[in-house]
Amino acid sequence: MKLPSSPIRAYSTIYISLIGFSILLDFIFISVISSSLIRFYFIDFVNTCVLFFLGNYVYSSNNIYDLHWPLIPFLASIYFHISNDSIEFFSMERLPLFCIISLWSYHLSFQTLTSSDNIQHEDWRYQSMRKDYKQHFQLFAFLALHCLPMLQVLLGSSSIYYIYLNTQTGDNVNIMDIILLMFIFIGVLIENLADRQLNDFRRYKSKSKQHRFAVLSTGLWKHSRHPNYLGELIFWWGLFLFGYLHQAPFWCALGPFLITLMMLFGSIPMSEERLYRKYPEYKFFQQKVSKLVPTFGLFE
Repeated sequence: MKLPSSPIRAYSTIYISLIGFSILLDFIFISVISSSLIRFYFIDFVNTCVLFFLGNYVYSSNNIYDLHWPLIPFLASIYFHISNDSIEFFSMERLPLFCIISLWSYHLSFQTLTSSDNIQHEDWRYQSMRKDYKQHFQLFAFLALHCLPMLQVLLGSSSIYYIYLNTQTGDNVNIMDIILLMFIFIGVLIENLADRQLNDFRRYKSKSKQHRFAVLSTGLWKHSRHPNYLGELIFWWGLFLFGYLHQAPFWCALGPFLITLMMLFGSIPMSEERLYRKYPEYKFFQQKVSKLVPTFGLFE
């Protein structure tokens, strides 16, 4: 049997099957695990193991998992809503949050689906790690490329559980709700706009021989070397703060904290090292532009 190589067909087949499998697991776990939050953890761990197997032993690409973690907050929103009070409509706190999370998940999922026309294409970072870890790569891939992101996003999404647990239909929206919802939305907007500017720049550069060695330094990228990561962090910290406002325990901050560490000591250094190797003049850009949070020249 020939496996589909088109990302749309392959991802659709895989993830529709996983949703059906997750529903079955929920029926199995519900009799032994009363907390919908813990059940969600267990179900997602099983799905992560399935995706690890498919990525490393069927498709030979860890990109298979890249569509999963952007979907976790979206699926968590639906699951926690149904498990908490399936007969109620979204409250005034839940509905705007659900819309913002849906926008965030859609953007990153679309990025993954359109990043390549072949499901077996693998991100340059994963290819580099294959060379570095060689025979130990499978273990590294399971722990660092699957379990660690799973843990980060599950912890970050736990705030949603407490928001849904402690809000009901008819609750009034206060000023702090509005401020934090706007904060989360701004994060999604920044990430979306930054990625769009980057994609437009890459398309332009591929058609222009004159600018094929140029570095993006316009739009949001004029003020931050990684505005897309900045938007991502605003989203996760905003989600935690909104959850904390609705009695989420402080341990939920572990999610955005781990994501912040991953970006500061993993994603950003790897990305900048690659840029510096390809474009030596990038060092001058590093000196002029803030790594993450824009300073607008105030500290020069």
